[in-house]
Amino acid sequence: METKVSDLAADDFDAYFEAVHEYKPYPWQSRLTREVLAEGKWPNVIDLPTGTGKTAVLDTAVFTLALRPEVFPRRIVFVIDRRIVVDQVYKRAESISEAIGSASDGVLVAMRALLELPDTKDVLATAALRGGIPLDGEWFRRPDQPSVMVSTVDQFGSRLLFRGYGVSHKMRPVHAGLTGNDCLVILDEVHLSQPFAQTLGDMSSNGAIPNVCAVGKALPRRFATVVMSATPSINGAKQFKLSPEDLEMSSDLKRIAEARKRAKLVDIGGTRPAYESVPKKVYDLVRNLEDHEKSIGVIVNRVRTAREVQAFLKEKGLTTHLVTGRMRPIDKMRVLEQIKEAVDPGRSSPVDELTVVVATQAIEVGADFSFDALITEVAPIDSLRQRFGRLDRRGTLAVEQGHARCWILGVASALKPNKPDPVYGDRARITWEELRNFAEEGDIEVGPGEDLASRLSSEASAEKPDAPLVLPSHIAAWTQTTYPGPVADPSIVEFLHGKDQQNEPDVTILWRLDRSDQAIDLVPPRPAEFLSVPISAVRSWLRRTAEVPVSDTATVEPEEEPRRKESVDKKLSGVHKWTRGSTGHTTTEVDNVADIKPGDVLIVNPQLGGLQNGTWDPAYRPPKSAGSGKDDARTLMSFDLGDQAQAEHGRRATLRLDPRLLPEGIELPPNPSDEVEATESREGRIDGWLKRVHSIPNIFPDWMAQVVSHFVESGKRNFEVKELSENDGDDYYVLVQRSVDPATLDGYDDQMSFTGTEATLRKHLVGVGSKAADFGRRLGLPTHLVDDLRLAGELHDLGKVDSRFQDQLRGQDLVSIAKAEEPLAKSLQSGSKPVSGKWPPVRHETSSVALVQSNPQVLERANDPDLVLHLMASHHGFSRPFPRVHKDPNPQDLRVVGEFCDNGFRLLKDSEHGLEMRTQSDLAETPLALEIADRFWRLQERYGHHGLAWLESIMRLADQQRSAEEQQTRSNDD
Repeated sequence: METKVSDLAADDFDAYFEAVHEYKPYPWQSRLTREVLAEGKWPNVIDLPTGTGKTAVLDTAVFTLALRPEVFPRRIVFVIDRRIVVDQVYKRAESISEAIGSASDGVLVAMRALLELPDTKDVLATAALRGGIPLDGEWFRRPDQPSVMVSTVDQFGSRLLFRGYGVSHKMRPVHAGLTGNDCLVILDEVHLSQPFAQTLGDMSSNGAIPNVCAVGKALPRRFATVVMSATPSINGAKQFKLSPEDLEMSSDLKRIAEARKRAKLVDIGGTRPAYESVPKKVYDLVRNLEDHEKSIGVIVNRVRTAREVQAFLKEKGLTTHLVTGRMRPIDKMRVLEQIKEAVDPGRSSPVDELTVVVATQAIEVGADFSFDALITEVAPIDSLRQRFGRLDRRGTLAVEQGHARCWILGVASALKPNKPDPVYGDRARITWEELRNFAEEGDIEVGPGEDLASRLSSEASAEKPDAPLVLPSHIAAWTQTTYPGPVADPSIVEFLHGKDQQNEPDVTILWRLDRSDQAIDLVPPRPAEFLSVPISAVRSWLRRTAEVPVSDTATVEPEEEPRRKESVDKKLSGVHKWTRGSTGHTTTEVDNVADIKPGDVLIVNPQLGGLQNGTWDPAYRPPKSAGSGKDDARTLMSFDLGDQAQAEHGRRATLRLDPRLLPEGIELPPNPSDEVEATESREGRIDGWLKRVHSIPNIFPDWMAQVVSHFVESGKRNFEVKELSENDGDDYYVLVQRSVDPATLDGYDDQMSFTGTEATLRKHLVGVGSKAADFGRRLGLPTHLVDDLRLAGELHDLGKVDSRFQDQLRGQDLVSIAKAEEPLAKSLQSGSKPVSGKWPPVRHETSSVALVQSNPQVLERANDPDLVLHLMASHHGFSRPFPRVHKDPNPQDLRVVGEFCDNGFRLLKDSEHGLEMRTQSDLAETPLALEIADRFWRLQERYGHHGLAWLESIMRLADQQRSAEEQQTRSNDD
């Protein structure tokens, strides 16, 4: 029976849930959805035992948004501080999006009708922010797009505080505006991120979020925070918990909540470090398991220990897999696919073969893994409780065998009272000592029904630092995102992770054979190939000194980097730093290890190693092929994931025809040296090669086979052929799909103007104004703000009438300049590039403001003239608070004539029928810059810090989306 949109109600949640996941929801999941819809708000706290399906809150969030979009936020953010869990929750978000987007009948079709927007690819956008630089999230491309984002505290929190990690200074206000408005923040396992929970509370209590206009009608108040844990510090919090009725209504839920689990303590004496002593002990325990214990989890506290355990067990002939947070997403997903049957909590039959999954803290919380037996290194009791949650997750072994079994390892060398652990301080040692008192009575009961933490002292729990109090002065400083910035710029680290925490920052690494600017521009870095590693570990690796211990959690204090004999670092080779500037991607060779800074993205030669079995291993070096002495081709392919990362990105396929990156034994692809004697065109030779190799079965990895199939089936007009000259190898071709990559439209003025499209200024202004107004209406903004957004869009690029700007857009082509009939907003010639020194000294958005201010009549349509002028001044991220105004040695007379009408602003050739705006381009001697800064502060008082950023983001994203549409039109015409 087809469900009509108008008939969709709370009672349809069960049908929606079953249609998406193919099983019925637990009673609490349905009850939560009904309560949220009935009350029009979320509880402050959701307190549920592990294994009871907490990630289903995403389903409730999406369902309630569809039914009541005027009440519930359209951006749903699930925040948790574990990289592996980010990936698993993201997978659930994708399954929800795909099910709704592909539905053909029933309740999901009604859901799609409520959620979908015109001109969008996805009904429900999804994004994962794991670390590094996120380029693949569509959540910030449209402010009205329903979306689910899964993120770490660092990635989401830094955006909320106007200091987005990996986000350009100019795009920080956009990210802050979107995270601080129309957003539901679900903070999972709050015991891991209490300081950030406090920061969220402070910002809500002091009025930073949600925003309320000081005058006029309030901005929509769609912002909510939900923490997934009991939090006594939240006074008067509304809590949602399991009820006795929930357990009685579901035998499965009752079995989970009452499952029995028992743990034994195992002492590992001596002075050897854990990575040397733990592997053999784990092997001894594994080989003495009972027949029904086939899926075994081993959780340790260091990445190196995990590597050594996995290697030792594999050497002994056991089937083992390694899962850590120090893996690239592509490698991680490959391993998760390999182990999914062995760790699936819902598996209907026992695992046939003994399978051991060795992991770090990465699977400690939220990961939907279930093991028949568990071996864990000791940790604070709250961490241990989370690890116990990966044991017999559905309680089936407890029913069949009476209880599930667990072993807790205490490594003497890591539990010394005079040498606190860098991750847990003294808390793991205290936990071990107190657990030993219980162990004297026999096995320790560790099931969900046992409140073990209450029987131990508070010193046995992980240290929970407090965040500093967020003051209005902090937020005022953070909102200043452009040069010169605030005089005092408070670090956001303590507001994310707590006071006195010295969490060591990460560096992001990716491996590429060709690290030239051109190669990186054609095949840009993508998050799927990023590996985040603490900076001290990266420096030690490149110096070839002893390995720095690495965990998957923030350290209490950075672990000491081993001393080195050299007084001066040797010159590096094969390491480049990647940055994004106003003219695109650039790579810079790193000469010295000391030049590597926190947050850097390093592109590294695969020959340097640093990775094995998909995880961080600084001691590993790629082997040489037998007999040839050359690097093993398959090993190089496993390091360089550039093209595969593009495929995972899903926006723009690439394929480098570099023989080193293609399967062994395949026909060599055409290369530039063939052109001298070739009788066929380059495109013809490549097309023929693609068709020949495409016909060979099972020669390519799955992702590469899909890319080749795409190029073959779509025809050669679907891709461009680029020629690259590689320093360390032969020249080669790169196939690049003809498409618009939104990552190139990220707010940089030069890139947005040089799209190779023939977009007139008149059409662009009208288009941006219309799109900004559309966004505003869908977001439920009051009419006066919608009208002001339209007007700002119709005026924002007027400064481009400067003849020097127009000459740049026309590629300095004298013929094109002479024939011009009206100004352009975007470059006419495909491939046009800006010429250094030819830009007007004053940015075009500042000139736009001066032009509008030259004639007061222009702003007669404005409800808030200050807002319209600020949106114009800030539409490329400047003017927060100061614009960039330089003296113009050759001032130009800027003149615009036009009329205002119902369908927007039109540029005219004469002034007979309209208003005239004139100004000189030399604005350095005027008070314009101070006026813009004063206006910024007034508007923050009027609309709130995040409220003003939200209005800016609506305007700026309308501009970017219009630019993308104009570029797409040109691509389709080609």
